[in-house]
Amino acid sequence: MHGAFHLTQAAASALAALATDGASVETMRHAALRIAEARPMMASVFDFANRLLFFLEESAEGAAVAEFCDRYLSELERSARVAVKMGVAVTEGIGCVVTHSASSMVRDTLIEAARRGRRFRVVCTESRPGNEGVLLAETLCREGIDTTLVIDAAAGFMMEEADLFLVGADGIGTFGLVHKMGTWPMALAARKQGVKFAVLTLSRKFWPAEVKRVEEPPKEGDEIVSQKGCFEICNRYFDRTPLEESDVVITERGVWTMEEALKICEEKAMHPLLKGRFSG
Repeated sequence: MHGAFHLTQAAASALAALATDGASVETMRHAALRIAEARPMMASVFDFANRLLFFLEESAEGAAVAEFCDRYLSELERSARVAVKMGVAVTEGIGCVVTHSASSMVRDTLIEAARRGRRFRVVCTESRPGNEGVLLAETLCREGIDTTLVIDAAAGFMMEEADLFLVGADGIGTFGLVHKMGTWPMALAARKQGVKFAVLTLSRKFWPAEVKRVEEPPKEGDEIVSQKGCFEICNRYFDRTPLEESDVVITERGVWTMEEALKICEEKAMHPLLKGRFSG
């Protein structure tokens, strides 16, 4: 029900508490590795663990590590506020926005745009199996935004009415955009209808270029059907949209083409302890 931003906050808060309790450097290092592996499809969780591992080489003193975690959270929140402002600018002149899943940054961008007097309609997908899109639709509606909720299968059809397809990102790597399952076919529908496809994210949600692929095991099948039959159930939360399908990537550092944004991947170093787990 919660996205990468929320889970990254939770991870940093947990590590800060661990450090404050006097955990050894081995324990904190192990915790960082476990966090990176817990949600491999969420790049900001990886980014936090990666940066923490580098920091632990400089200092393992509890107060210093807790301060690092608090500073990471502050910078994450500040970057999100800046990115939202960038996103609001992209909504100018837009009559209908289609979104998928429930990105907190997309939510905040649409609410801020509405509060500035912009009038537009938002189409939210239910976003099965978690149905987090229902909660997003309720939130936007309470803000006075004209909101329509549709089943996931209707998303492509609704692109006929859209001016902008706007989603968040669980992560971006040289291998593609990782986001809620269904993003890729929606991106294809947007391309077919000539609808602008914008990704709203943070520079911390880019994997280092050394990361060639990320995978996460399927979830429990009973999220889809309560009674199992003789068929196999594949319940995957994320897909990978080819990078060339997007038109712009919005981060706290600017509004870029995907090709320009991928330079962020090249800038990032990966800690040696993570290389064997993520670089294959």
